[in-house]
Amino acid sequence: MMAATRAMGLSALEETPRATHHEAMDSDAVTLQIKLEDVGGTSWWAGVIATLTSQSGNAYMRFVGSTNGDHRYKGSTFPSPRTLGTLPPQEEWAPGMTQSLEELCRELEDDGWVQVGRGTEPWAYRYQRPVRGA
Repeated sequence: MMAATRAMGLSALEETPRATHHEAMDSDAVTLQIKLEDVGGTSWWAGVIATLTSQSGNAYMRFVGSTNGDHRYKGSTFPSPRTLGTLPPQEEWAPGMTQSLEELCRELEDDGWVQVGRGTEPWAYRYQRPVRGA
């Protein structure tokens, strides 16, 4: 995790305490995954607006926290050059990316979510919190 977040410039996230495997929540918990989203790809009108307002072919990206496909949390947007293929953005050429992710992680933790793991991408953190009323 540290090497990947350093490569992305996410050192502040490294310092935040996280749940260990022993602290991971049980099956009565909701799981949330952070994903990267192209704002212009969310609907046809968002695509038109993003295209008309973009600088030099930039895409506007944001991190979203999703549970079962439902986007419950949305981070702030940041510009990222459009790339060919699946090259993920990096802070060096997508300014604001790290800040957007840090803000979203703080919001999740303030709402009681606990980080329990990470997916294959450097930003793909997994969070859990108890099911309300359980």
